[in-house]
Amino acid sequence: MIATPTFPDLSALVVDESLYIRRIVRDMLMRVGIKRVLEAPDGAEALGVLAESKPDISIIDWDLSILSGEEFIRLARTPTTSPCPTIPIILMLAQPRRNVVDRAVALGVNEIIAKPFSPKTLWSRLDEVINRPRPYSQVKSLLRPIPRRAGMLKAVA
Repeated sequence: MIATPTFPDLSALVVDESLYIRRIVRDMLMRVGIKRVLEAPDGAEALGVLAESKPDISIIDWDLSILSGEEFIRLARTPTTSPCPTIPIILMLAQPRRNVVDRAVALGVNEIIAKPFSPKTLWSRLDEVINRPRPYSQVKSLLRPIPRRAGMLKAVA
């Protein structure tokens, strides 16, 4: 059996309209040592938390009110408007349709997980963004992680 990973000394921002989902994700994060978990019910509040607290990682839902997940990601990835444009963003999707996934990747999310997900799924995405971070490149006004395949080709070449 694989041991539960640990990610101590990190802070996370969890953004979802559902208090229930935020609590479940908080519990999953606390089980791997992430004790400082900030929460927001919508994209607008999440931007405020991002600016004020500068968490190490963001786990955000796509379908948010006031300011959507898409709008939040766009603002968070714009160096001129974001306090931390390279924050790792894990996107939660209730319905991971191809066009939404493509838009999210184009905006610069690091990882995508489909709801519902297990703790192991979340932990594997955390492992990717924390222990195997990808470099960022600027595409138009957005910072985006370099796709894995492109990064692998550069490393091989």
